This record gives sequence, structure tokens and C-alpha cells, in this order.
Amino acid sequence: MAVKKTLSLVSLVTAALLCGIPSVGWASVREEVYVTGTILPFGGYRFSGGLRFDAGEPGPTDLGTILVDGMYNGEYPWRMRCYTDNLHFAGVAGSIHTASPAGLVSTDGRFVVPLLIHSPVFGEDSWRAVPDINDAKTVPYKPALTPGGSETTECIVLGIDPRNANWVAGPDNLLFTRDDIPLGDFIWETPFELSLRADFDAGSVQGTYDTYLYFETVPAP
Repeated sequence: MAVKKTLSLVSLVTAALLCGIPSVGWASVREEVYVTGTILPFGGYRFSGGLRFDAGEPGPTDLGTILVDGMYNGEYPWRMRCYTDNLHFAGVAGSIHTASPAGLVSTDGRFVVPLLIHSPVFGEDSWRAVPDINDAKTVPYKPALTPGGSETTECIVLGIDPRNANWVAGPDNLLFTRDDIPLGDFIWETPFELSLRADFDAGSVQGTYDTYLYFETVPAP
């Protein structure tokens, strides 16, 4: 009889579970821990290295490098553009066409030699002309709606702009592929170097040339 009673009890428990009789369970418990802090300004980018050159023969000439250190962490979108501000350029008197003031300018203000810059974000052995902020043909930057779809005369060496399809598209220049960069990150880990080059040809009149390079961080429009 004892065996039969035990079997009956087991049967009752099994039946109760199958019939959906509520049973005791573990309720979830949520606790909260507050975390806060401040990201301080990183101090911005720093540029070092004045350049001096001597060009003794025609052709492309490497002028040297500028060391870039530090980091900018302001709100994005932003871009860093490079340009000259050659107010002392006058050109040759009586010229039919007015030359661009962009580049290295002779001390008398008459002649100019275009200046090229290389940033590692451009890609290997890719050079861009350094414009002058006073050039009437300047085309301001604006985000590209499609890869390769926006033209600008600005020389942008760094930037973050998730609205720019060129930058978001990544190295393959195609949107919605695996190498896309959704942040629009067009920057490089510091320290790195910017390289300068000029092409001295028959129009490069002998004499002393100079300019000031400006690197300006601009909130994107």
C-alpha cells in the first residue's frame, strides 16, 4: 500500500503542472548605477617644421615635411583646409591673364610657383594643389551627395563629415559596401607628416620665393 500512495502523490504533482497551476518562480531585479564624466578638449592639432629649400635644376622638387601631432575632438562635421594668403602677389604688369596667387611667391610679388601637398589620407603618392584664399576662382566645400559628385578647390587634409558620400563610401568609392565608414572619418592617427612639393619649370624665374601655409579647422556648413 505504501508504494501505491507514493505513486499517487507523484501523479497528482504531475497533473498539477500539466494543468497550469501557478508555481513559484524567480522575478528579475534591476539595479542602476549612474555613470557620468566629461570629455575635455584634446587641444587640437599642432604643426611644426618651417621649410627651406634650394632648387638648382628644373623639375618636381620635394621641399620637406611638416610634422602633425595632437588631436582635435570638437563637434563634427568639420574639415581642416590648407591654403596660402598671398596678399603681396601682384603678378606681371600688363599680363592678359591674371595668374593665381596660390603657391610660392617671389619677393617682388610678380611670380608664383604652384605648391602641392600630400596627406596620408589622400592615398599613396597622391598630391593636391594648395589654393590661395584670395583666389577669385575658389569653390567652397560642400558634402557630396554621391561618391565623386562634389567639386571644390579647397585642399582638405583632414575631416569628419558623415554627410559626405565620398568619405562614407570608403576606399572602394562605393556606398553600402563592407568598407563604408559611416562616421565619415577622414582623419589619420597622429603623429604623421604632410609633405610639400613644387614643380620648377621654365616659368620659375630665379630669385627668392616664400609663403605662409595656413591650416584651418572649419565647422562644416
